[in-house]
Amino acid sequence: MLAKDFITKDIPVLKSFDTIEYALTLMDDFKLKHLPIVEENTYQGILSERELLAAPDATALIGAPVLFCPSILENGHLHEALASLTRYHLTLLPVITTEGKYYGCITRESLIDLISELSNAEAAGSVIILEVASQDYSLADISRIIESNKASVLNLFTRCDKDTDRLLVILKIDMEDASPVIRSFERFNYTVLYHFMEKGMVDELLQQRMNELLHYMNL
Repeated sequence: MLAKDFITKDIPVLKSFDTIEYALTLMDDFKLKHLPIVEENTYQGILSERELLAAPDATALIGAPVLFCPSILENGHLHEALASLTRYHLTLLPVITTEGKYYGCITRESLIDLISELSNAEAAGSVIILEVASQDYSLADISRIIESNKASVLNLFTRCDKDTDRLLVILKIDMEDASPVIRSFERFNYTVLYHFMEKGMVDELLQQRMNELLHYMNL
């Protein structure tokens, strides 16, 4: 899960003698809003499309402007790359060696594809969103409830709701009909905010319960 394992070397780099017009053409061709400047294999910084469009003369050379220099070391973790891309609103993040040499880059698009793969986004299953007080959150307890229904967690994300100051726990499990898991959560006093599963499963479950209730009332 190191940055160097997910770089691409297909993205071109800019030189100080390139023109602004050439840089904008590359950005358009590769559908990016940023490109790194590299001189003699040493990373110099990033140029943004916004900066280039603001230049008065598109035929001028890039030169050596004062540059923004976000980067990640080749042995940096993917979480660090994701944080930098998000914090600075980048379309790519240069990966460098400890000596400052340019190694390649990680694009926002490739990182999204990787996150989708790591989170099993395309795997069959159900999504359940719980709401819990931060002090009551227990991964062990949540896993135990899921596994007691012979299901497994495919991915888990947490997010603090700024309005309620409560924790949202977003789960994906490998069970297409998550009704038994939902009932278990409710039995243990968990608040199930939302659930997403194969169309019709919940409706059929509710209809079955309604039929049982009507049958009982008619006895």
